[in-house]
Amino acid sequence: MQLSQLIASGLLITAFGIFCSGDATDEIPDKNDVSATAPNLATQIPPESKTTASGHYVLVVEGNRNGLAVTFARKKADQWAGIPKGLSSNWRVSILDDKRQELASIPIDVSSFATDAQSVGQPPRVQGCMVVDSKIGLLLNVPAFATAANYVFSRSEANGEVTKLGTTSGPAVRELAGGGR
Repeated sequence: MQLSQLIASGLLITAFGIFCSGDATDEIPDKNDVSATAPNLATQIPPESKTTASGHYVLVVEGNRNGLAVTFARKKADQWAGIPKGLSSNWRVSILDDKRQELASIPIDVSSFATDAQSVGQPPRVQGCMVVDSKIGLLLNVPAFATAANYVFSRSEANGEVTKLGTTSGPAVRELAGGGR
């Protein structure tokens, strides 16, 4: 692929991500808010949850430390296997319903990417046989909730502040999945 095709593809993906990002008012629920009634789903969907997932999605997530978006999705009939054992990350995707209640919160493993502020826009670094790039492109398994209104990407900073990285609407994810083709 030529450089001009790569750049054009990147611009198209970015434009699509901006187009699919939801309303700027979609907020991540405050974990300290005692009025929040949705359960925190640290490892799996609790059986007492009123909203159950129907299978799971494999999402293609792209962006960098300043923004993330779903660029493709595939629906799978198998139930979501949960968060991989031992995975913890300050990067997350929160799946929210239309009342902005959290249906699930899943950590995102970005350890193989250059996520520091100085790396954005810099060329990839080669470390032995590893290429470390600030451009993030990964697969993410999440439960498939029919009531999901938004997929909100965020990062918790060292000072405890939460930085919103982007939103992809639930209908956009379902459309990208193409009905599980």
